[in-house]
Amino acid sequence: MLRRFGYPAETNSLFIALVDELATGVFPAAIMAVTYCGVASVVAFRLGSPMLWVIALTGTIISGSKCLIKRCHQRALRIRSWTRQRAARWEWVHTGFTLGFAAHIGCVAACGFLASDPALPILVTGLVFGYCSGTVTRISFRPVVAGAAISIATVPGIAATALRGDVTSIAIATVFTVFLCGGFETIRYLYRNTRRQIILRHDMATLAKNDPLTRLLNRLGLREAFRAVVAEARGNAIAVHCLDLDGFKPVNDQYGHAAGDLLLQAIADRLRAVAPTKAAIARVGGDEFVIVHGPLLQPDEAERLAQQLDRAITEPFLIQGREIRVGTSIGIATAPPGSLELDPLLAAADAELYRAKKGKGGRAARPVPRAAADHQPTLQVNAAS
Repeated sequence: MLRRFGYPAETNSLFIALVDELATGVFPAAIMAVTYCGVASVVAFRLGSPMLWVIALTGTIISGSKCLIKRCHQRALRIRSWTRQRAARWEWVHTGFTLGFAAHIGCVAACGFLASDPALPILVTGLVFGYCSGTVTRISFRPVVAGAAISIATVPGIAATALRGDVTSIAIATVFTVFLCGGFETIRYLYRNTRRQIILRHDMATLAKNDPLTRLLNRLGLREAFRAVVAEARGNAIAVHCLDLDGFKPVNDQYGHAAGDLLLQAIADRLRAVAPTKAAIARVGGDEFVIVHGPLLQPDEAERLAQQLDRAITEPFLIQGREIRVGTSIGIATAPPGSLELDPLLAAADAELYRAKKGKGGRAARPVPRAAADHQPTLQVNAAS
């Protein structure tokens, strides 16, 4: 939809972050609801129109419901993960209530400007300007919705004022039109500014949690991903694989660091291809990698993954036209989720890695019994050549 209005497409993460902003501003929305109720009631009372009383009532209900929708949206953000589809559904809900309320404001404004009572145009002018300024500043991050809302709220009043036909009314309608066009430009500016800020924030968060060379997680990102793996395991065992490359330093010495960097990137690609879909893969040192995954549904699942990783890495790599081979040593630690934090698992797997390297490569592990101590369970792991 945004492309039709000259805006660039939004990535999933950007779209979700922008829609999340629609949940904010409950207090300003409540103030607008009260203001509308008061102004619409005055206009309906002065004109003695039953239809305007209905418009005043339904508009107040819609604006009040919009506040409740924002609160429900806030609660949903706290308790559930988000996808683009779920965010899009919430955007449609907000859009419906926003445009419905704007239509009610437009109706009240048109009736006020057509009235002979000189006080009513002043009241509805304040209502329209208050609504439009709030819409521009509060939801400009959804520019199509914001632009449609201020148009629906303003155009009926502009048309009603112009229909009066006198010079003053036409001048007022012209000023309103100029302000409406200015509102569109302000929405465009605020949207682009908000977009840049969110993209910058996401980029900084990505850099903070990912290794820039391999695009794998770093230690900080691994800690965050570990919680997701534990939640995904749902009571089943989880495993940590610590990998260290054998023969990587000679590659750097013989072919240079550029070749070494390309080799690390190629190894990262192979780890992604072999590791389970929702595994957390991290580069935690120069040639050291960690894979955390779960649930383990078979007793030998961790060992089978270690064998697959070993085969993948020992296959030759074609780097800068040269065939390069490296080996790997792997240490494994397994434990039921909830019984261990990441650090004890990493320490245990690293200890087994050290034993494996002393034995010139190895890998094996036995699951930690669920009956282990609650706070500091004893890891039962071993290494084999």
